[in-house]
Amino acid sequence: MRAPLICWMIAGCLPLAAGTLKFEDSRKEVTIAGDQKSVTVDYPFKNESDTDVVIETSAADCPCAAVGVKDSKLAYKTGESGTIRIVFDLGKVPETADKIVSVHLKGDPTDRPSIKLTTRIIVPLLVDVQPRSLIWEMGEKPEPKTVTVTMHDSEPIKVLPLSGTDPRFTQELKTIEEGKKYEVVVTPASTEKPSMSTLKVETDAKSDRLKAHSVFLLVRQPAPKPAPDAPSAK
Repeated sequence: MRAPLICWMIAGCLPLAAGTLKFEDSRKEVTIAGDQKSVTVDYPFKNESDTDVVIETSAADCPCAAVGVKDSKLAYKTGESGTIRIVFDLGKVPETADKIVSVHLKGDPTDRPSIKLTTRIIVPLLVDVQPRSLIWEMGEKPEPKTVTVTMHDSEPIKVLPLSGTDPRFTQELKTIEEGKKYEVVVTPASTEKPSMSTLKVETDAKSDRLKAHSVFLLVRQPAPKPAPDAPSAK
């Protein structure tokens, strides 16, 4: 029983936890417009602890975000308030995603920030390209496969002439409904050898984020068949 007693006595001598900042919200959602280039999200906070608090670092998990503190103020006495502001470059956020900013306060371990702020950026799916990859197995019949492009914007969006990185895959664009729905029929010249290409689907959308879309084309070796179960020993 002596070791646990010593540990308890040592724990009782440790200093109390440092103060922290109380945020009104640590998670927010923003829905962006199709042609929007950036969005600013503010996270107000207050020091409700009984000690001074210092912000040492605040960093995002992706290059799409610039993080700053209002008035560049990093030290907060009891009762003081502030705001962390995040500006997102939406050109680097092609689809709905959670973006996290870690806030380290003075005394935090480097791998454990006191605060994590999560912003869900909701990007409306105005140009829906499905599927995003077409796969043929080596040796199978090189039959055509179809990619469907559907527009969900209130304004019509047209698909421009197609292009690909490998001429061994041919593409045919079919208009189902002008400005609303298209089909791209892709056919490999052969499936005798492995090959890979990227189909580029470009549109006349006003937003740069909606203009270019990629579909991956692949002729691959068939997956190996699982080995039969070994006979059980008798």
